[in-house]
Amino acid sequence: MYSVILTELGISVFNDKKFEKAFPFSNSVKEYLSVKNKEAKLNELINYLASIQRVVTVSDESLLVILKKYSIDCQIMDTTELETIQTTKPQIIVDSGFASNLQDTLGKLREFALEYSSSIVTEVSQSPDLHIIQAINSLDEIDKIANALSSRLREWYGLHFPELDNIIDSINGYAQIVMAGKRESLTKQVFEEAGFPETKVEMLSLISSKSRGGDISDVNLAIVQSIAKQILDFHDLRKKLEEHVESEMISIAPNLSAILGSAVGARLLGRAGSLKKMASMPASTIQVLGAEKALFRSLKTGSQPPKHGLLFQHAMVHSAPRWQRGKIARAVAAKAVIAARVDVYGEGLNHTLLEKLNIRVDEIGKKYENPTEKDIRKPQLFGRGGGNFRDDRRERRDDRGSRYSRDDRGGRRDDRGSRYSRDDRGSGRDDRGGRRDDRGSRYSRDDRGGRDDRGGRDDRGGRDDRGGRDDRGGRDDRGGRDDRGGRSEDRGSRDDGERNDRKYKGRSDSRKRNKFGRR
Repeated sequence: MYSVILTELGISVFNDKKFEKAFPFSNSVKEYLSVKNKEAKLNELINYLASIQRVVTVSDESLLVILKKYSIDCQIMDTTELETIQTTKPQIIVDSGFASNLQDTLGKLREFALEYSSSIVTEVSQSPDLHIIQAINSLDEIDKIANALSSRLREWYGLHFPELDNIIDSINGYAQIVMAGKRESLTKQVFEEAGFPETKVEMLSLISSKSRGGDISDVNLAIVQSIAKQILDFHDLRKKLEEHVESEMISIAPNLSAILGSAVGARLLGRAGSLKKMASMPASTIQVLGAEKALFRSLKTGSQPPKHGLLFQHAMVHSAPRWQRGKIARAVAAKAVIAARVDVYGEGLNHTLLEKLNIRVDEIGKKYENPTEKDIRKPQLFGRGGGNFRDDRRERRDDRGSRYSRDDRGGRRDDRGSRYSRDDRGSGRDDRGGRRDDRGSRYSRDDRGGRDDRGGRDDRGGRDDRGGRDDRGGRDDRGGRDDRGGRSEDRGSRDDGERNDRKYKGRSDSRKRNKFGRR
């Protein structure tokens, strides 16, 4: 049986695993991509296979589609044959004459891989929907910059003409008045050229003559006018970007533009990444694009999930009553996915999508004309079952008998006899007679009269009055260390004179013994 194998350097024909004929690529990357995109015209190969008049097996599905267009009887290879071809491809390239040996094959395949990757990057960068994404992102950034500059302009020029801020809301109109200069030079013609109606022109003329603002120097006025000029330039650039986005959306994604509008469709494209990625998304994902933070917060805390993201900017969703917005957003997202898929495969404008969407929105408006009891009830935020997490935790700890619930047991670890259970011994150190009174610790100051009654460390010569370590063999109250096999007189411990000569060392040794009970 004849088999046709597609390689990176050309196409080979084998008959019962014996080489028959080769069709090399002149430009390997370009022709290989044309075969993969099912756009190649393989006239020599088709004429050769037509002359054989046999059933052939093909190693690539794209090549199979091309051959079937020209009525070549062919079928795809099975999985085992395809795996064998992948493992022996370098040897197939050598047998077909595309390379002289295996080392030459590896070198040519490496060059092919580098050229192929660069061509893919070039192809992706040329995608027109990516340019739409950059344009709509630029438009949003221009809005942010213009708003920041306009607030600064109003504050600065408001020192000279404060009454103007409360009358004019338009950023463009305010900047045009600033460009005219000081308030003394503002005439009716300036206000009319800025596009204000006659009633507001008369009001502005009257207020400018009675303004209580201070004077502004020519240097400061020049800087303020430069800011106003930047705002006007941004306004003109924004208009151009809007027209560009609208024209590109109509030419590249006409169905998506008809369903969502140019601006909302372009912003959703930016969130999705590309038109192809958006076409592969489910409608539920598109519905909440732009509300990812609220979505994951609802998954984490159990609060209600968002009903819409960027789709809230759509006219149908924005103008609908609150209890209908989620249903309308779901319908719009479903039609938007279909529109994106139609645009990806280039089927042209489909007018029925918008008609069906309008019918569905009308049905939702009639069916849910009045809110239900569920819609009226306020949503319970940040809790599963409407509870407070801190109260729930406290209840769980009380049920478990946590060590931090002090009211029931009168202190921490009271039932376990911990050193923190203060009720049995009384609160404070005076009532207890010092720390660890029951255990005879070195801190039980009441029985020993404190450190002054013991003669201090200097009078005792390093705790000689208490018998030191030689007499007690450690600690007197607890039996010392003589009974436990600790240091004793029989073991030749240090005497009182040695402790007096070495106070500091004895002091440090005593601390270590008192703290840890052993060295």
